[in-house]
Amino acid sequence: MKPQRHTRKEFISILFVSNIGGKNREYHLPRPFFNFLRFVPLIVLAVLLGMGAVIYISQGKLNALRSQLEPYKKQIEDLETKQESLSAENTRLMNENEQLKLEAMNTEEIEEETQSEENPYQDAPDGYPYMGAGGILISPYSKQQPFMSINTHTDGAIVASGDGTVTSVSSDDTYPLIVEIQHDKGYITRYSSREAAQTQLEEDAQVKTGDTLFTITVDDTQFDYQIIYGNEPIDPLMVIEAKG
Repeated sequence: MKPQRHTRKEFISILFVSNIGGKNREYHLPRPFFNFLRFVPLIVLAVLLGMGAVIYISQGKLNALRSQLEPYKKQIEDLETKQESLSAENTRLMNENEQLKLEAMNTEEIEEETQSEENPYQDAPDGYPYMGAGGILISPYSKQQPFMSINTHTDGAIVASGDGTVTSVSSDDTYPLIVEIQHDKGYITRYSSREAAQTQLEEDAQVKTGDTLFTITVDDTQFDYQIIYGNEPIDPLMVIEAKG
């Protein structure tokens, strides 16, 4: 008979002795497990070293990326500074533009007020109402005579002093021919001949400045010209001379 080999398990006993009167404890650990426990600190240390290495490498990469981003950061700061400068310049230019607009508006208002003061009837028809030989002023406008009188000659033409619409072609005991024209802004002009004259005008006809209204057929005919505004006559020479 072959002799049988007997194996036995080895245990490591660990005794914990209390120094305060408590119970003592004893633990029995198999030797393989005990040997494993001896390497646990080395494993933990290896893990910690590995983690440290990973952290160190990651920190190095992060620093490298930061170094690469630094020039871009500087460019961004420069662009932000330029943007602020351009924004400030734009604001300044806008303020100057608004100021110039206000000054221009004030200047226009002053010019309009000045023009209005110099010529309150600047929208009145300002053309001279006669064309041809003669045309000498006999008498100017006055309160007693609310029109101007002009000496005319044969074949002279009475012309419209502004654009408008013929509202009346008539006569009375003093004037064989009277033509009235309605203009913009409420102005009315009246053309009156002391002698018979030739005309082909009809009411509601449209006329332009300088269009012939009628022609003179008798020498030394007195022609009276009147401008009416707001149912009141105004001095025609004031309007004509304002035109220059």
